[in-house]
Amino acid sequence: MSLLLPNAAPRRRIISTKGPTMGVISLNTFRTETGRLADHMAATTEALALLHRLGQQAMVIQPLEGTDVGTISTVVNYASNAARVAGIQAIMADEGWQEFWLRAAAGGSATPTEASLFQDLDPSFQPTADRPMGALLAIQWRPKPGRMVDFVGQVMTAVPHIERMGGTVRTTQSLLGAYPMTVLISTSFADLDAYGAYADMTATDAQWQEFWGGAMADPTADIVRSGLYLNISG
Repeated sequence: MSLLLPNAAPRRRIISTKGPTMGVISLNTFRTETGRLADHMAATTEALALLHRLGQQAMVIQPLEGTDVGTISTVVNYASNAARVAGIQAIMADEGWQEFWLRAAAGGSATPTEASLFQDLDPSFQPTADRPMGALLAIQWRPKPGRMVDFVGQVMTAVPHIERMGGTVRTTQSLLGAYPMTVLISTSFADLDAYGAYADMTATDAQWQEFWGGAMADPTADIVRSGLYLNISG
């Protein structure tokens, strides 16, 4: 997952003397009730418009394959924890949002299944608006006991390979939610065609196969979530 899974791209910046400000992502997922997909989609679309009106950098993703099939998720990207708190306060104070939320909850088209919070592992990562976000490949890992350092080292080795093959990577750690203290590696693409080209390359690229074979020979983490997601924000 991300999952998951912000509308952002890596950018180096000068760190403030007050310390690094790390990007934060909120992920809220709802499972569609049987026969209520149209209603769920309508409520999600209305929520997205309200979040945008309130200045939130929000998007909606739907899994095409993987762990979360049957759900729809709203992802909100923040530049920092302080920005996230300000965003939450703006939502809580907005009468339009409160009216919508009560109405959507009473409608019963979907059931909440996850509310997770992620933070960038790289303190220099800051959101920009030009990251390709048509499709997302998300894999969330739980490091094995005592292997966190080894796992992070493997991630650092993997990222240049992923970027060389056409993916845009963001690595975050779950602070709260479904899988706390796990690591989410989200790789984004402009569209499904770009993802398909990347997937084909991973299957034949000698450098990637050598790295992946070595990583799987001595696994340092277990997968808790995996999926291919589409940005359906419109």
